[in-house]
Amino acid sequence: MINNFDKCVESVDKKHFFIQDADDQKPAFIVEENGEFEVVNKTNHPVDFLKIDSCVSNSSDNKRCDCAIYNDDIFCFIELKNSKRTNWKSWIKSAEEQLEATIEDFKNEEITKNKTLEAYMCCTCKIDGNFTKISRASNNYEVQTYFIDELNTKLYCDTKKEFN
Repeated sequence: MINNFDKCVESVDKKHFFIQDADDQKPAFIVEENGEFEVVNKTNHPVDFLKIDSCVSNSSDNKRCDCAIYNDDIFCFIELKNSKRTNWKSWIKSAEEQLEATIEDFKNEEITKNKTLEAYMCCTCKIDGNFTKISRASNNYEVQTYFIDELNTKLYCDTKKEFN
């Protein structure tokens, strides 16, 4: 059973918005521009935004992803990583583990049933006040295969999701 679901979910009827991670033990939140993860909603239906870390999950070990976005068809788990270019390798493994743990938590929940599952490792660094995708942080074939075969989830290393 998902804890605090009602206080952690919000419906977003915007066609374009961004998600930003909070710096200090607070959940991710929506911003109008220049956030870490971009959402483009080309449908005529709202997208739901679920704060997972520091809301649904108050895990002291930081082992859950930051948030999820979803509609009637697709459920997307998102882990936001913003770091200096020099240490991106160290947090790729952490992002994979956080996504996996969260997917396992949700696998028997009604909210994910009959939906296509996707997971996003959003790897960015801030340069001149703007978030820039770290393209070298792409996930490897073995990890992608594991996510598909064992978690029934397509894994992406990206900073954007489009709902069509």
